[in-house]
Amino acid sequence: MRTHYEATHQSQSAIAALQAENARLTALLEAHCIDWRLPQPAAVVAREPEPSRLTTAEKVALFRRLFRGRTDVYPVRWESKASGKSDYAPACANEWLAGGCEKPRIKCGAARTAC
Repeated sequence: MRTHYEATHQSQSAIAALQAENARLTALLEAHCIDWRLPQPAAVVAREPEPSRLTTAEKVALFRRLFRGRTDVYPVRWESKASGKSDYAPACANEWLAGGCEKPRIKCGAARTAC
C-alpha cells in the first residue's frame, strides 16, 4: 500500500512530465508558426436597451430593407379536394403560358423552363 508521501511524489512527477510535454508541444507549434493560443474573450458590457426612436412605418421599412426577398418567387397555397390535404408550392411564372409549364406531370425543378 502506498503512503501519502509516495502518492504525492508520484502525482508531482506526473504533473512535471505533463508540463514538459506541454512545453515541447508548444515549442513545436511555434516552430511551425501555428497559432495555438485561444483568443482573449471580448469584454461584454451590459447596457440598458435604448427605447426605439423609430416610428412603426420606419420599423417596417427597415425590416423590409434588411429582409427583402425576391418578388418573383412566392408561395401559392393548394388544397386537395380528394384528401383535404393542403400545402404551399412555389408560384410558377410559366404556369399559364401555352407550353411553358407542364405541372403536375413535370416538377418545376426539373422543367426545362424554370418556373
